[in-house]
Amino acid sequence: MDSSSELKRVMSLVDALALFTIFVIPLPAHASPAEAQALLKWKSSLGNHSVSSLSSWTPSPRKATGSNLTVSPCAWYGISCNQAGSVIRINLIGANDEGTLDEFPFSSLSHLMYMDLSVNSVFGHILPQIDLLSNLTYLNLSINRFLGKIPTEISSLTKLEVLHLFFNGLNGSIPLEIGQLHLLSEVVLYLNQLHGSIPSSLGNLSKLARLYVYNNSLSGSIPPEMGYMINLKVLHMDTNFLTGLIPSTLGN
Repeated sequence: MDSSSELKRVMSLVDALALFTIFVIPLPAHASPAEAQALLKWKSSLGNHSVSSLSSWTPSPRKATGSNLTVSPCAWYGISCNQAGSVIRINLIGANDEGTLDEFPFSSLSHLMYMDLSVNSVFGHILPQIDLLSNLTYLNLSINRFLGKIPTEISSLTKLEVLHLFFNGLNGSIPLEIGQLHLLSEVVLYLNQLHGSIPSSLGNLSKLARLYVYNNSLSGSIPPEMGYMINLKVLHMDTNFLTGLIPSTLGN
């Protein structure tokens, strides 16, 4: 086979691959209409103050496929997607959003890895359905108006590395189940109304580097199991009602 024939054969393969990529491989621009519709439903439940910050969240079609119009959230404010077009990040820090998580599309965002709704006016409860976000590595709901308990279902977020819930109105105790989140490196719960004892299960968090639980109403003694947190670098437990001795195991 001469060089010109070989070149033509290679170019034909390249053209075929290009067509395959265009028509077969899903593109981010129109790959997640279900996620878009679910997010729009949550937006519609929010207060009027949220309209301007989420103005890019519109049902305007991004691309027409045959007779169907599909919508993608990937270009919306605060939204990031993976190459397949699935939502993997929601970052609405300081977006002036006001409302609850009652209509938040937990079940539609199975690929979500990063969620930051901090510095807003989100109120109500942190719902048990948060366990559906099983791929979360980062969760920040701080500086809002959340009430009630930290749901025990948070233990299902086994990939979670960072948990920030500070400056809310959360009460109840720190759930024992938090000790099942073995990848946690940072837990920040200060300035809430948490009470009860510090759970000994925190000793299971061998990767934890920073723990902030000050300015709550925690009581009882410091569990000696905390000495098992061998990577702990920062520990703030002041302004509580702790009693007893500082356990010698903290020397570990």
